Amino acid sequence: MQVSIRNKWISFKESSEVKDANENDVLIVEGKFLSLTRKKFVRDMDKKLLYMVRNKFWIFLAKKAMIFDTEGNQVAFIKRKVFTLKDHYIINSKLGNLEIKGNILGFDYHISLNGEEVGHISRKISLRDSFVLDLKDGLDLPFFVALTIAIDNITDRRRNDDGVQFGSDQ
Repeated sequence: MQVSIRNKWISFKESSEVKDANENDVLIVEGKFLSLTRKKFVRDMDKKLLYMVRNKFWIFLAKKAMIFDTEGNQVAFIKRKVFTLKDHYIINSKLGNLEIKGNILGFDYHISLNGEEVGHISRKISLRDSFVLDLKDGLDLPFFVALTIAIDNITDRRRNDDGVQFGSDQ
């Protein structure tokens, strides 16, 4: 399945639209107004909470994020590898061992689950953050949308904290 994830043009809560290939709404991503950990909520179209994403507040070198289920249980811990030329994330999750490896510019990511490629994330050049998530059928789409949001949160935090420009690892 393929979906696009785009930040809304005007949103004080850093919310996003998730649409299928026919531009139908699939999921709702709502941010929290003034959140130090960039907390975001992935909801179905009936506004039922599916996942909550947030950055780790206290960090040292590596940027980290977490995904929680509706019961508040942590279902994924995302950590960006520190000393790497390309974007590389290691994820301990309810599904198993996930890895997301990006290219040197941070526009193209490959998702592997237990060593098998299961998806792809493309960052689109736009005035607002925009991604295309292409995922194998049968996988938990809301979880992988939450994972994409977590990677974006980490990237944004890295840029803001380090003064690093988009895609750069300087």
